[in-house]
Amino acid sequence: MGRTVLTYRQRLDAELEKWGSFEKALLKNERETFNSLIGHVYHYAHAASMYPERDPFDLFLMSGLLSHEERLRSLEKDLKQRMKLDARMAP
Repeated sequence: MGRTVLTYRQRLDAELEKWGSFEKALLKNERETFNSLIGHVYHYAHAASMYPERDPFDLFLMSGLLSHEERLRSLEKDLKQRMKLDARMAP
């Protein structure tokens, strides 16, 4: 017996194909940003695959938001650490 339900990655690939014209309309640097976002979204495929009943675009958005939140927290942590170091060096 074969698989009857598409995997999340297959559903995401199909969804992204629908966005092909949008991607082509972007400027080169915007396309690079778009493709970077897609790469980050695939990072959360393991979690998104647990929700086969959800619209793949909903999962795409949540994965993108998680990626941004994770990166923002990392930047904030780095900034706070640098600020502490800078405060110690002030006269």
